[in-house]
Amino acid sequence: MSRWARNMWLVLTPALLVSVALLGCSGDKDKKRGGGDGKKDGNGKKDDGKDGDQDGKLEPVKVGGGTISGTITLKKGVEPDYEELKAELKKKIDKNTNRNACKEAYEQKAWLVDKSSRGVKNVAVWLMPENDSQFFDAKELAEKKKGKAFDPVVVLDQPHCNFEPRVVVLFPAYIDPSKPKTEDGDPNYVPTGQKFYAVNPVAIKHNTKLIVPRGGGKSDGRVVPESTKANPEKGLDLTAISDLHPYDLSKGPIHIACDIHDWMSGSAWALPHPLAAVTDDKGKFEIKNVPDTGKVRIFVWHEGAGFITPKNGKVIDAKDGKQDFTIEDVK
Repeated sequence: MSRWARNMWLVLTPALLVSVALLGCSGDKDKKRGGGDGKKDGNGKKDDGKDGDQDGKLEPVKVGGGTISGTITLKKGVEPDYEELKAELKKKIDKNTNRNACKEAYEQKAWLVDKSSRGVKNVAVWLMPENDSQFFDAKELAEKKKGKAFDPVVVLDQPHCNFEPRVVVLFPAYIDPSKPKTEDGDPNYVPTGQKFYAVNPVAIKHNTKLIVPRGGGKSDGRVVPESTKANPEKGLDLTAISDLHPYDLSKGPIHIACDIHDWMSGSAWALPHPLAAVTDDKGKFEIKNVPDTGKVRIFVWHEGAGFITPKNGKVIDAKDGKQDFTIEDVK
């Protein structure tokens, strides 16, 4: 090789290496733009840093006249550590200045299991369409054109330093079927007008607080005025102070707490439709207005076991009206 060729090679080689490196960096940068890689996660949602499918359309699914019911039981031989639960409660209550007024709170409420049937109380059960690109058209249900589809007023009582009910399902808004998405690509929610009140029928103070998952409103807590279930409007309007609306339920429930009594605990789920229920003392539930045809996803959750179904639900036939589930393990 001539001296001239050797010198040119020495000059050009660094420049070529820099060009290759810049191309590699440029391609990687473009791939990660927007906070995600554009692929769908395990819930079928696009990983772009936002909730839901931002690019695709939302398709309505008609609700119907079907019913899905069932029983949630705890597996035989599986038992929560009741003594530990009671000990944790006692430790918290004993150091509180209101302990004498909260004597009935010493009884644990996290696991309420019927002795004969093994049915579990306070299990939240709800339905969703088969695909994330679909939504239940609940407008008529919200406007009460199909009978009483939901409770317009939900009351959270706390008579003995415990929340009653401990678990609630809410229907604060529905997706507008005429315009399912906003200009920003978010679900276009229409408020149902449902009120979620906290009341306080006793002399001691309660500071009820909602800890809301991202996208469902804002976390807030305030002292509850003296009030009862008979006049809940005198209590605390939780829907208003937290601006509650439906959110990505895979993030878990809205946690209900009391800053004054740290053992008090409850859960709420805010859905864009009323196809949901909470199990009774025997572990039984019933969901009405189920679509007459097609497939849906069913979700089952308990505070002491988490999701009993997969987080993205179990696909079932809408006509399969009997759905029983067994809790196999406890946290």
